[in-house]
Amino acid sequence: MVKDVPPESMNSILGEGSVYHGDIKVNGGLRVDGTVEGEVDVEGTLTVGNDGLIKGNVRVSHGIVGGTVIGTISATEQLELQRGSRIEGDIFTRSLIIEEGVFFEGNCRMRQKDQEG
Repeated sequence: MVKDVPPESMNSILGEGSVYHGDIKVNGGLRVDGTVEGEVDVEGTLTVGNDGLIKGNVRVSHGIVGGTVIGTISATEQLELQRGSRIEGDIFTRSLIIEEGVFFEGNCRMRQKDQEG
């Protein structure tokens, strides 16, 4: 397991118009501008572009969502929901940034770094 990957490093990109069925695990960063139908597990930063769509649960260190996620998002550090994004599912994170114009339907639970679980 890679622990020292800076959140800004981008290792993989799923381009616009691409569709991926199945689970994805990335040690580093991932940008999604296409569609993923399955679990997404990213050690670094996950960026979902404006046209990006994820249908499945997401586990990340840092998340930046400009598109759509349908499923639970667990971000160990921070989650940023950008204007125009759509989240249908629960959020678990330590830090949450929500811009004006975000659609969020679900529950949110935040924890401090010193809390477990």
